[in-house]
Amino acid sequence: MKKILLVFAFFCFFTINASAQEKRLTSQEAAKKDAIELAELVGLKDNQIEDFYRLFEVKYTTLENRSLSAEKKAELEQVMDAKIRATLNEKQMSILEANKALFEKLKK
Repeated sequence: MKKILLVFAFFCFFTINASAQEKRLTSQEAAKKDAIELAELVGLKDNQIEDFYRLFEVKYTTLENRSLSAEKKAELEQVMDAKIRATLNEKQMSILEANKALFEKLKK
């Protein structure tokens, strides 16, 4: 009886531990978080927030591919940088560049 209880306790422990590790953000949640952070920093309009949300969603969906090579990741970073620069005006871009941590996070 003690062995059965011990096995059951271990089973519960590992089940709880495994589910706690699965609390990562989905690509949609991460994209929304990034778009909101950018909007709060540089003051985006509603349609721009939606555009950035879709852009970041594509980025996170692409990064979910475990077989993505380092070259493809570097290419994705360049594309993200170019699209961010093309969408923001000069003032917004200077504000974003001043916040290096956020800018790097959004690109990578």
